[in-house]
Amino acid sequence: MKENNEKKQAEYILGTDSQQEWKRDYFFDPRGVGFLEPGIVGLDDSKMSAYNVAKSSYQIHPEVFNMDYLTKATGLSKDDIVKRMHRLYDEHLIMFVMNPATQVYGWGLYYWFVKLKEGTTKEEKSKLSEWYQNKDDICTGFEAKGDFDFFNGNHMRVLDNLISSVIEPWKNNPEVEFAHICPIRRDIRESHINMWDARPDTYRQDYWGGNQLEKLAKMQNLMDLKDLKLFQALNAKRPVEEYFDFEVLSRISGLDPNDMKIGIKEIVEEKRILVPVFFLNFMKLNLTNHMFVIRTFQNIPCYRKAQIADELSQIADYNVVLEFSDSFYDILVCAYNEISDINALKENISSYA
Repeated sequence: MKENNEKKQAEYILGTDSQQEWKRDYFFDPRGVGFLEPGIVGLDDSKMSAYNVAKSSYQIHPEVFNMDYLTKATGLSKDDIVKRMHRLYDEHLIMFVMNPATQVYGWGLYYWFVKLKEGTTKEEKSKLSEWYQNKDDICTGFEAKGDFDFFNGNHMRVLDNLISSVIEPWKNNPEVEFAHICPIRRDIRESHINMWDARPDTYRQDYWGGNQLEKLAKMQNLMDLKDLKLFQALNAKRPVEEYFDFEVLSRISGLDPNDMKIGIKEIVEEKRILVPVFFLNFMKLNLTNHMFVIRTFQNIPCYRKAQIADELSQIADYNVVLEFSDSFYDILVCAYNEISDINALKENISSYA
């Protein structure tokens, strides 16, 4: 009898296997924020050498990326690819970055929406924009129009730091209607690339909707279709052996190419705590993001919210997919107004019961 009671108590605390089955769809369990995962790798660790060398040298040596792969993927010559990458970087159209899984490093990732009161002047809004721009804690910042005036983001050790250091200084300004904090539950897609919190089978997969690149090539003159196809190829999902050229990295750094390859493979492919990504300066290309901010009923189970986010992430037009926790809102998806069918996307979201 005692043994049965203990078993029931354990099931009550942990949940039965069937109740927890849904979590096995994810590499990292959906979680709260702000705690340290085992297996952390410091950004200055030797396993990071391949990324660090590439990041510090690609502006001069684009050939740190695997040109054999890129020539096959684009049909362009190596010389043409190098020339184009120089121009795209020099004109601030693309930038090579990394997206670390912030929760692994003990950070909480928080986004927040701000709505200003009706009648707020452009000068008052600009003053708040300037404060956001100069606040180093803020890592993401967008002015918006419509239901919200700002969409910003921070990575913070604890929520209290965000509230006291970033939100409190301005939230009681007379022009502020509200500020809603949205802690990240799952970072699913950024800059068209699926992150570590996506379903494992789609991790690092890149997404562009049908004919989006062709439409984008026609609406501006800074990047032609070959440039855009090159950008897509740079972000394409592939083994790290086909991502970097480790011999070039070795010649630049003097480090052992095999050691660099082993280290970055572990971080990107095995531990999945970092994604190398090329970001597109979409604003310079005259693209604007339409943000769909989704709020579900409070009686929707957590697993169903995760499933809905996954279902929306199957739509290739979305360049950003985020799932929130402990928030007024549950999901954010973004699509470019100029090259997406916004009405069709809205109808799809509205079709949920």
